Amino acid sequence: MNMSLKNNKKHKLMEHDTSITLSNPRLVFKTFMECLEEGDSQSAREVLAASLRYLSKSQLEKHYHIPRRTTYNLLSGKVVPSLDLVAKVCQAIRHEYGRAKSSI
Repeated sequence: MNMSLKNNKKHKLMEHDTSITLSNPRLVFKTFMECLEEGDSQSAREVLAASLRYLSKSQLEKHYHIPRRTTYNLLSGKVVPSLDLVAKVCQAIRHEYGRAKSSI
């Protein structure tokens, strides 16, 4: 096949609703652990932050004692979370998404 013809093909990206993927705690934690096992702490933080995007910031503050400012700092990548914060975030993800699935 001619290289110029091959390069002219346009590749389309598939549509993907990230809220579905990121609302699956098993997948979030599996991906999070894979990042940690590979030594990629930046990606691990991004996985948790992306999953938090879809949770109520009021609920995080009220039920899990994660201040709004801390949540927004985590979302923006401005903070390296402590182990205590990571544990709280994991608990929130597991409980909140578990609750949402059981109510469907």
